[in-house]
Amino acid sequence: EKLKEKLQKEGIFAPERKRPLPTFPTRIGLITSRNGAVIGDFQTNLGRYGFHITMIDSRVEGQLAVAELVGAVRTLKKRDIDVLVIIRGGGSLESLLPFNNEALIREVADSPVPVLVGVGHDKDVPLLCLAADKTVSTPTATAQTLNDTWQRAAAKVELNHRKILTSFKDALNDKKDFVRTSFERMREQV
Repeated sequence: EKLKEKLQKEGIFAPERKRPLPTFPTRIGLITSRNGAVIGDFQTNLGRYGFHITMIDSRVEGQLAVAELVGAVRTLKKRDIDVLVIIRGGGSLESLLPFNNEALIREVADSPVPVLVGVGHDKDVPLLCLAADKTVSTPTATAQTLNDTWQRAAAKVELNHRKILTSFKDALNDKKDFVRTSFERMREQV
């Protein structure tokens, strides 16, 4: 609570600091553990929109997790990515402790790109979630968030495709009627 209060006074959690996610992200920097169901959930729910994932395997709980998470963020800060994603499944307050570490929070707050965090939790909100530009509750929701603008664009393209085909069909029918009527008039005059 003391750390939360300190960071809050510094403005690290301020809404005006939050950056929007890119409209059509393609280059994703992903930090999570390669072991476990989280990565599978994320990949299963991530759409086929040409995403290029740069993943860094990191512990997400335990004493060594903080150093690995901070190192992973620093590494991805040097990469050409559109959004930085940090995911982890749910867990107890104790297992989520690395996500309350000041060094990690400051690295994320200093990210040159927007940060999306999907740390599965119920009532306990890690400080990292407060510092992130966008937070969702699960790795699955993280993938769906990345898909969102792409899905809306695909739906809009499909709708416009149908409108164009309908307009073309209507125009073709109008011309067909015009040609038929013209032929009938020419026959009548012969």
